[in-house]
Amino acid sequence: MKKLNALIKKAEYAIGTVMLITIVVLVFLSAVLRVFKHPLVWSVDASQLLFIWISMIGADIALKNKAHMGVTLLSERFPKPVQKILVVFSYILCAAFIIFIFFWGAHLCKMNYLRKYQTLRISYSYATAAVPALSICMLLSILEQFIALFQKKDSTADSAVSAETTSGGN
Repeated sequence: MKKLNALIKKAEYAIGTVMLITIVVLVFLSAVLRVFKHPLVWSVDASQLLFIWISMIGADIALKNKAHMGVTLLSERFPKPVQKILVVFSYILCAAFIIFIFFWGAHLCKMNYLRKYQTLRISYSYATAAVPALSICMLLSILEQFIALFQKKDSTADSAVSAETTSGGN
């Protein structure tokens, strides 16, 4: 699981970097060409499409790095076993939400398959597909963290829970 998620993370970084550079180039080129009365009308739609994918990729990378916002003011005051239960509960809630957005994202893809980008002439489903596609990656990330929490021995499990609650957790 760790190797798969590491491979996915590398791919996400590479793809996200290329997409971000593409957006910057498209927006800059569009602005320059607009000055010369030759605008790239399709650059806005292409940038929007890429931005949707980058947002979902970024959400998964943040999840893999445990960089999502967490509230530890209350949870860190509990004993370590209670903290571990709270972390498990947090993972279960996150997984449930990810499954929820997966199904609604897939439904949105089906609903939008006839809707087209005006300038790109492609289905809007290419944009909405980012939600279910990256939801699968996020679910794998949560699963890896959940498994890692229970694979640690009791002495290191306490430090893992502490790391979860102080690093922002999920």
